[in-house]
Amino acid sequence: MTSIARPVNKKAILLDVNQTLVEQGRSFEQCFKSVWGDYTARWLQEESPTKEDVWQAYIRRWHLRRKTNLSSQRLDELEQACFLEAITELDIPLPSSMLRSMLGEARTMQSNAKRPAPHVIPMLHRLASSYKLAIISNSPRTEVLGLLEKFSLIPFFQQDRIFTAGKPSEKKPSPYLFKAALKRLEVSPRHALMVGNSWKHDICGATKVGIDAVWYHPPKDPSVRSPAKTISHQKLGKRSVYCIVQLDQLPELLL
Repeated sequence: MTSIARPVNKKAILLDVNQTLVEQGRSFEQCFKSVWGDYTARWLQEESPTKEDVWQAYIRRWHLRRKTNLSSQRLDELEQACFLEAITELDIPLPSSMLRSMLGEARTMQSNAKRPAPHVIPMLHRLASSYKLAIISNSPRTEVLGLLEKFSLIPFFQQDRIFTAGKPSEKKPSPYLFKAALKRLEVSPRHALMVGNSWKHDICGATKVGIDAVWYHPPKDPSVRSPAKTISHQKLGKRSVYCIVQLDQLPELLL
């Protein structure tokens, strides 16, 4: 590793799941549009709203609800409500029961397309002996637990060290999950390190709470990955941010 200021005195590693420990093969948008086409191809006429029309109407409703801070609903309930409003706006005769079935199928399709990130299990094995490991994810808890179980990652994380958003106001970059994790792990912000792929949610969210961060930013083309990649270091405010392109660089940085 090149000569950089390593993180010191860390006791806990906080890890994102989707696009960090687990790679996303297909986006929810892609899966929804695929399922929508399968369901409606036979009974929607050509002049009817397209799957793109439905998706854009959904996105508008989602952002509108976020702006009005209607955060008392669970994420899955909010998602379903926004889609119901979207198809009502577009005057599409779709029963709510069919919409729930479609959303469930889209989520299943997305889950089936996911795969563990390269080097993830050896990386967790090396870190587990020296650090408290925890999950901080914006995804629903059932989804996170399912992914950890599916890819044999569950043994690395105690149940009370898996922190997920129950409603939109708790999602990263909000400080809610970070502070909950620090309290449960009984560590101060300077003794923790956040690892994630999202600059906005993981890196900015963590540093605002006083936690140093590691930005996992692999090339979009997996064939570009190389073990010779270096680790970079920069400051975000008073906090340190490291950039890695492979998960096996994390033990290299810390151990």
